[in-house]
Amino acid sequence: MNTVLSNATSTHEHTSTPMTRKKLLLIGGALLVLLIIGLLMRLYTLGVPFDRDSYDEGVYWQTLRSLAAGSALYHPTFYSQPPMFILSIFPTYLLFGQTLWAARLGIVLVSLLGLVGVFLLGYALRGWIGAFIALPLLLLAPLYLSASQTIQAEGPQVAFSILAVAFAYLWWLKPSGWRGDLYAALCTLTLTLSVFSKLFALATLVPVCLLALAHLWRIRQQATGMRWQASRSLLIGIAVMVIATLLIMLPYLNRLGDFWSGVISFHTAASEVTGHVSNTGKVVRFFIAPLGIAALYGSIVALVRKDWRVVPLLGWALACAILLWQQEPLFDHHFVIVIPALVALTCMGLGPLPLNGQQWRQPSALLTAGCLLLVLISIGFGARTIQLNYRHLQTQATSAATQGTLRTAHDLQQVVSPDQLVITDGQFVTGLAGRNTPPELVDTSSVRINTNYLTSDQLIQQASQPKVQAILFYTGRLTNSRLQAFRDWIPAHFRKVHSYGKDSSLWVKIQ
Repeated sequence: MNTVLSNATSTHEHTSTPMTRKKLLLIGGALLVLLIIGLLMRLYTLGVPFDRDSYDEGVYWQTLRSLAAGSALYHPTFYSQPPMFILSIFPTYLLFGQTLWAARLGIVLVSLLGLVGVFLLGYALRGWIGAFIALPLLLLAPLYLSASQTIQAEGPQVAFSILAVAFAYLWWLKPSGWRGDLYAALCTLTLTLSVFSKLFALATLVPVCLLALAHLWRIRQQATGMRWQASRSLLIGIAVMVIATLLIMLPYLNRLGDFWSGVISFHTAASEVTGHVSNTGKVVRFFIAPLGIAALYGSIVALVRKDWRVVPLLGWALACAILLWQQEPLFDHHFVIVIPALVALTCMGLGPLPLNGQQWRQPSALLTAGCLLLVLISIGFGARTIQLNYRHLQTQATSAATQGTLRTAHDLQQVVSPDQLVITDGQFVTGLAGRNTPPELVDTSSVRINTNYLTSDQLIQQASQPKVQAILFYTGRLTNSRLQAFRDWIPAHFRKVHSYGKDSSLWVKIQ
């Protein structure tokens, strides 16, 4: 084991090589250019006037509107995620005018932290070449770009997870002194933020804990008098995690029942009512894409080189795969959680770049060349997919369906004043109209209805409130057979003013 650790450490001798001012400026400039490109890629098509996820964006947009109106998370506002996702984008939403664009901008800015994190992770694993390979790989990963423009929890969760693993590897390299203390604190802070953004982040515990266990093994090899000093950064990291957890949960201590019901019990109930469909095929197809193949190659190369640092990354990828396999229902955007692990594993196939033709003929150089080839294929595939996605977004923005949505939003503006509320299964349309739903009804999803987290009695109670002026049927969710009593109650209290086709209509309260 000592030999393995020595070999792993020797691969990082470059980290202590003195850097000239010119080289630092060049590296800093290149990083800044890539981050600006990443920002511009995210701002492009950011304001398209349709729900990028067909439903969830509307839910989270209404959640932001509910918070801005003064309602608290979990009670009365229904919310099924840990709090940090929505809280991480709420300040940007307020600062930039409480619009759809402002809500998505919050996701954009948090996602840029993920780009910085993957740069640091690539550097920790394979030096500067790793940093400048990892960043373009993530920059041109279509799923991460999509998550960076969509009001969903996966974007912030993945960004914080990348930072946590990056700081964990940097801490492993230098666990002592002020740097070790800082890296440990930043690692557990970002890990806590990730877990409290979405519970998929539990997979991030795997690489962080494996590195911590490896450090404990290192501590055992030291003299007794040195162990306390070697443990200091680890203890600081644990303390930061505990403090961060307490600070995040402090505002919800008087609503722990609602918190548990929304974040834990709701998802447990959802998995029970969702028809079980095997996710094996989806997971396998995802991993045989170019980035998955590049990650497999990098893993094999690292194992051949006996670089044990690949083990925490393999554990990370495996934990993500298991969570995806067990997820019900599993959607395509969920797969973004494993992208960073695949990028990191790909970087493990890199080695020092040969400087002449003779060095290129060495086995280690050929392994690096194979990795670079797979990187180029992955980047090319990602760039082409992103181009097609942009084209699709532009087409959808001018489609008849989107224009119909905008007309419905205009109709809603005409019959509901800004201080009145709308009960709807078309939360996004209501947001386009600049109107709010009751905080309890920001989410009227089929899952919530089928789990009896939303019933006819609750809807009737809310519709009877004086501030509720209209009911908009739009996506078919409120036509669920479980809500027949609610629909039977409506004609006596609301009148239909617009019909938009099957199961879509606007009703206004009878005065």
